[in-house]
Amino acid sequence: MAHREKTKPGQPMVYSMANDQCVWGKAGVIKPTKCINAFDCLGCSLDRQVLLNFEEKRKTAEKNRQRAPRMMLLANRGKCRHMLSGRIAYGLCSYGYDCARCPIDQTIEDSGWLPSPKPPVLDAASGFSVARDHYYHYGHGWARVEYGGRVRVGVDDFAHRLLGTWDEVKIPRLGSATEQNQPQVVLKRDDREAPVLSPVEGRVAAINHKLLNNPSEGGKDPYGDGWLMVIEPSSLRKNLKNLFFGDESLSWIDDEASRLAAMIHETRHEQTVYRLAATGGEAVRDIYRTVPEIGWERLVDEFLHSL
Repeated sequence: MAHREKTKPGQPMVYSMANDQCVWGKAGVIKPTKCINAFDCLGCSLDRQVLLNFEEKRKTAEKNRQRAPRMMLLANRGKCRHMLSGRIAYGLCSYGYDCARCPIDQTIEDSGWLPSPKPPVLDAASGFSVARDHYYHYGHGWARVEYGGRVRVGVDDFAHRLLGTWDEVKIPRLGSATEQNQPQVVLKRDDREAPVLSPVEGRVAAINHKLLNNPSEGGKDPYGDGWLMVIEPSSLRKNLKNLFFGDESLSWIDDEASRLAAMIHETRHEQTVYRLAATGGEAVRDIYRTVPEIGWERLVDEFLHSL
């Protein structure tokens, strides 16, 4: 359990981003400050305020009316905002910082729908894997904040091992609304169902068609190819405050594993803590099949839905 975050970050932790500084600060327009909106500049309140303040100064000065505020602010630098954020190594702006018109900006934004080519670093807690820089919901869904403010979500390793291999997964359609703590995804095994609560509020922007076509593969890579959907969040920072992160996540999984072991001990009236662990301390792949008498409904209610 090495590398535990001491505290939850005050701003959204963007996955696989080394730089956390606002592009206006990097450009020298404002004092250095951390990004508050996961590099979704076009939807950022600070970005709008910077432009508004400069526009007011421009009108007062009665000059350079023909030039866009972004161009005036950064004309002496000309660096693309994606370069300033660290998303790309090098790029110059050709559109006067009117990013909405820029085809390069659109290409970079579109690439955000795809999973990151960088696999997450995994820590272990009581035989279950926990991905760094991921947020975790008490219903065992994970949320990963990605460049541009999107949130990729999935089901964690604990839930995959708890319920075993799925036969089918139901994911909301594109554009569907999601609410934090409300059922959005349904996992199916034989004639049994397990509704999964959404970790964030927003609208579904992308779904994992590969998983829909082959749901049994999800458990092999729950934090990679096993993702469920991408959500455009509507209350990102508010939602993230309700999720586990870093040290909290590892401690929570430890507690969940202890609670599961106690339930199994109660059911079988024998010490079963070590029976759930495979070689090397890794939890078995299909706990429900290993201890079916505990009951599918009880496992779902206790771990996917209860606070």
